[in-house]
Amino acid sequence: MGQIAYGSLATLAVRLVGLGLGFLQTLILARLLGPENYGQIVAVVSVATLAGWIGVLGLNGLTVREVARLRLRDDGSAEKAFIRFAVLVALAGALVTASVATYFAHGSLQGTVLWVILIAPAIALMLVLRGVAAGRNRFILSMAPLDVLRPAFFLVAISLLGVAGSVERAIALNAGAFVLSLTIVTVLLFRPNKTKDEATARRAGLLREALPFFLSGVFFSLQSEMMVLMLTAMSTPDQIGIFQVAFRLSTLLLVVRQAIDVPLSPRFATLWEKRDTVELERLACLSAVISTAAALVIWAMFFLLAGPLTGLFGNEFRAAQNSLVILATAQAAFVAAGPLPALLNMADRAGAVTWAMAAAQVVQFGLGLALIPSLGSFGAAIAMSAAILAWAVGMWFAAYRYLGVRVSPLRGLAIYLKRGFR
Repeated sequence: MGQIAYGSLATLAVRLVGLGLGFLQTLILARLLGPENYGQIVAVVSVATLAGWIGVLGLNGLTVREVARLRLRDDGSAEKAFIRFAVLVALAGALVTASVATYFAHGSLQGTVLWVILIAPAIALMLVLRGVAAGRNRFILSMAPLDVLRPAFFLVAISLLGVAGSVERAIALNAGAFVLSLTIVTVLLFRPNKTKDEATARRAGLLREALPFFLSGVFFSLQSEMMVLMLTAMSTPDQIGIFQVAFRLSTLLLVVRQAIDVPLSPRFATLWEKRDTVELERLACLSAVISTAAALVIWAMFFLLAGPLTGLFGNEFRAAQNSLVILATAQAAFVAAGPLPALLNMADRAGAVTWAMAAAQVVQFGLGLALIPSLGSFGAAIAMSAAILAWAVGMWFAAYRYLGVRVSPLRGLAIYLKRGFR
């Protein structure tokens, strides 16, 4: 439990710093540019993020497993060959998807859409390098570039150079922050050595093995980006900005889940290899107790202070308070459901996660079509909240069906009262 606790604290620290920087970035841009211009920046980054997640072809998740396996075998040359393969495929895939996205988004994002071609490959490469760092057990380095370095560099650039009310200038500075973060993580991960690269990557079957990770990554990206894209097509830029403020604030709840899941994942994998479902269920339920307690505290803060919190971004953004409450409620329920994605992925049931996410996206897309034209950002919040709940329910049933475990905070509380955390 000590190693899990240490990993949780380290992950929590990085995520909290990243969220703080992201909140500050959103606050500054929203106040400087207003809802409409800020919404345009969000739309460009959303398109680039989606293109990057699709372009990486699931190799980011596969890289974690392959790098860890090859390092266990002390096969450094094969590890480097695999990383080269993953980087080249991700770069090519991101360039293709970014070009396609640029073509289709040109009409609604005139004057700024070409930045997608620079930002999307940078995101795809950082996702692959995140997998490399995680496979080497360098979890802070795996998370810091996207979560901490990129927003930090962007904030420094804004402070030194300003945005002067220009959307394109702000996007250009953001693109520079992506590239600089990518450069730094590359230097830190790869140091020159004299090892001869005699091995070649095992290419056969790699993309097939990456498919579940690819689909999960695409659906996960869609969950956060679909509403922005639908608002771009069906509403006005100010509604994008209002929705983004509510969504960004609500993601504070996910920090709790991520902080616990990261160190628990390898433990889940070990227990599943032994088919020790009793201990698997015990750890998952205890995790649900801790995450539920933390989520309730954060949810209460959002429920009571939604108006003042959204008002920090400007009076125009107070319209986001109802969206914040409904999104925070859904996120809190998801966190309370326990470490379901990590549990299923580590137990060789990544396909179940993907199917649950796919069903959730159908719910989100359908409700988005029905509600966004009349309700704008609030309709998007309802659609996303329903999708989050559908995903959690789908994974709970999958865990019960395939693993025979029932995860809930109530069961976890009963276990704690009987045995504590031992």
